[in-house]
Amino acid sequence: MEDKELVLDREHHILYTKQCREEILNKISLHYSAEDVEKIFTKVQLQYVGFLKDYRTDLGGKKNFHNGAGGNYDCIALFSYYVVYKEKTSLAEIEEMEGNLFLSAFKNLKFVDCNKPIYKKLMYWSFALSKKKCDKWDDFDMNVAPYKKR
Repeated sequence: MEDKELVLDREHHILYTKQCREEILNKISLHYSAEDVEKIFTKVQLQYVGFLKDYRTDLGGKKNFHNGAGGNYDCIALFSYYVVYKEKTSLAEIEEMEGNLFLSAFKNLKFVDCNKPIYKKLMYWSFALSKKKCDKWDDFDMNVAPYKKR
């Protein structure tokens, strides 16, 4: 089934990312024959739509910054894959998929000394901005320690 054919409330929800789709298809192909992969992925897609029908509509779709690449909707897609095929997959496999999707941004970072004052200030600003956005959507609880100038 094509992603555009999925019946979901696109005013309140968005689709999982292309990277997530590829990750799931790759894992399915490890366990099943090539001719069964698309049929099996369709079951995962239908489970995904089922979760979104029963799930809250205040996730914010594209407007919520947690819903970018690798956000809430990729998590829901991975959970859909697990629920549909838990007899063929393991939690370790799901964790590996999660790492491939969510940690790739961190792999591109260069090592820096985070104890230097400039980096401490940048990290504080970054976390403070994220907290502000979390408070706006009221979807995650986040606490940020005050910035201490030394």
